[in-house]
Amino acid sequence: MLAFGFGNTVLPVVALLGLALAAPLLTVPPRVMTQSALARGMVLALGLVLLAGAALFCWLYARAGNDVAAMLAADPLGQVWFYLTRAALSGMFWGPVLAFVWYGRAIEVERRKGEARLQRREP
Repeated sequence: MLAFGFGNTVLPVVALLGLALAAPLLTVPPRVMTQSALARGMVLALGLVLLAGAALFCWLYARAGNDVAAMLAADPLGQVWFYLTRAALSGMFWGPVLAFVWYGRAIEVERRKGEARLQRREP
């Protein structure tokens, strides 16, 4: 099996990038008005991407011919940690995307808060 290829490198990166873009749509309310609510939703999105990445890497290792089920049965905590660290390492690709999504959503929150303040002032 190739070390780098479409199925084991490009496709997982594209899938995790797509999930990093889509997860905040599921975890953050569309008209959120506070930065703390936004932060809770974004941390939840981060957790979803990490878990999905761990599952993806588990599947990739199984597809490469490794007996993932036997390894998980022998050392469940160690194997879960292994796949979570692989997902975290892939964060060098999807992490900046998630950070930019967070930044953009934070700007929207501040804009909505400013508009609400202006509407309260107008007679």
